[in-house]
Amino acid sequence: MGLQLGATACAVSCMPVMTPILLSSSRDKTQTLALLVEYFGAKIVAYTFIALLSFLSASALKTVINDHQIFVKIAGVFIVILGFTLLYKSLFTKKSCTSECGSSSKFGYFGIGFFSSFSFCFPVTSLVTISGSTDVLLNSLFYGLSFGFGVVLIPFLLLYFFIYKITSTFLTEFMKHKKAIEIFSQIFLLCIGISVFQGWIRL
Repeated sequence: MGLQLGATACAVSCMPVMTPILLSSSRDKTQTLALLVEYFGAKIVAYTFIALLSFLSASALKTVINDHQIFVKIAGVFIVILGFTLLYKSLFTKKSCTSECGSSSKFGYFGIGFFSSFSFCFPVTSLVTISGSTDVLLNSLFYGLSFGFGVVLIPFLLLYFFIYKITSTFLTEFMKHKKAIEIFSQIFLLCIGISVFQGWIRL
């Protein structure tokens, strides 16, 4: 189920968020890998949390499902804050995030990945049902972890090997315009965050 979700909606929804981040913040494969691990690792944590919550309390999970739009709003706020932070670094400080990323930016990547996972489509509700029906805590944790790894596998590989190849080549060819590329990417990220918050884009 996780692979099925990751091969369809999840892979597409990750691109508008992660592509401008990779454009403006990754200078080599090591940093690109670190950014993707923070983002997709948060999604695995989120799905494990959903499975654990369904195991512990069906009523609490029902509240989360009914009010899951709050998580979409939080994800939108995280994206906007991250966009503003990166834009500020590019415009008003000598060091941009390309040379040094603070812990606030890293927490932003994690926050976006975590809160954007609370979209209760059919595969996620299936995870909830399976995790809620078991009476063994370790089984519930295993369901969440395996589902999370399945979801992130394809979009992680796609972004790392395909999108990074495009962005790194792009930045190499246009290094003299690097500041403009960073600023454009960060403004685009702000637009994505506002669109997510308003519900115009679904993650």
